[in-house]
Amino acid sequence: MKDIMLADSPVEEREEILRNSCDQILERSYTRKFDQAEINERRAELSNVLIQINDLDMELAEIKAEYKGKIKPLQERITKLRDELKVGGDWIKGDCFKFVDEEEGMVGIYSPEGYLLEQRPMTQDERQRNVFRALRTGTEG
Repeated sequence: MKDIMLADSPVEEREEILRNSCDQILERSYTRKFDQAEINERRAELSNVLIQINDLDMELAEIKAEYKGKIKPLQERITKLRDELKVGGDWIKGDCFKFVDEEEGMVGIYSPEGYLLEQRPMTQDERQRNVFRALRTGTEG
């Protein structure tokens, strides 16, 4: 069998000759070969589509970057809120008040709101009386 039947006949006439001389006509799906002009058209179209996709990808990257910039502070706020809820408060820096209880041998550190933040045994330095403690307790050492 030949690769191309009626190769010497013009392409426009081949179908009619084949239709009139075949044993049976079958409906089938097949790949129609492109001529060079069609290949060049498809290549040009592919190039244009790739350029359009590249432009849209660049635009999408800019939009994503913009949204990431908007989302990042919100995510940081979520992390801070979650951590604050986990510990039951927020972390602040400010004046706190130390009280030495000589009778119990303990030191308490209190927040400005009066909450005990830390309690620990007195150190050797704290065991020495000072004027302020003497005034506060009403005794002198």
